[in-house]
Amino acid sequence: MMISIESVKLHLRGMMACLVGSVLGGGLPALHAEGVRAVAPPAMYPATIWQGRNQAVMRIMRRLDSHVGLVSLHVGEVVQYGTLSLTLERCLQKPEGLPAQAAAQVKIEENQEAGSPTFEGWMFTNDPALGAYAGALYDVQVVSCDGDAVAPMVGPLPHPSVPAVATTDAPHVEADGEGKSSFPTAGQNVHQGDNGASGPVSLLPPTPAPAPQAGQGEGTQP
Repeated sequence: MMISIESVKLHLRGMMACLVGSVLGGGLPALHAEGVRAVAPPAMYPATIWQGRNQAVMRIMRRLDSHVGLVSLHVGEVVQYGTLSLTLERCLQKPEGLPAQAAAQVKIEENQEAGSPTFEGWMFTNDPALGAYAGALYDVQVVSCDGDAVAPMVGPLPHPSVPAVATTDAPHVEADGEGKSSFPTAGQNVHQGDNGASGPVSLLPPTPAPAPQAGQGEGTQP
């Protein structure tokens, strides 16, 4: 599609006419300088808070062939996996907005004569070496919490307050540059005279008035 130069000129003229009309008609709003404005911090839970869940997902690796399986545990239920007997007591996770982390309190037993000792304690996702189960036939780690929310409950997000800041007055500036400012411009000193007129002030020391000469300033006697 060809666009002629005349159509481009007409379009530009129309844009200029609209811009001039908005300026002359007061379409541009006045600009106001603003000082520092306080903003409330984002709403976040404390780093030490946990949310309870009634399920946990466990990763179990069989040492004989490195087979890995995921098992879902419910609080209070006993789950059999091979020769393992797993019981979930609690599962806690960090609420939304905090770094993801889960902790599960479990009891693990191996149902065989030469099995490993019973494990009963906490497992953490961010530190698998702390509280991980390493038995004779299986390795068990916690993956995440799942299910419905149970105690402890985190409750609603806290509402942070807006910090108070000192307010400062700024000069009012109009969009067309005709606004008056209460501050002197750079390199100019403003002096308010007795009659209310303002003008530049000299930085030189005041010149003393000349002393009257003899015979001047006295009236002549008849």
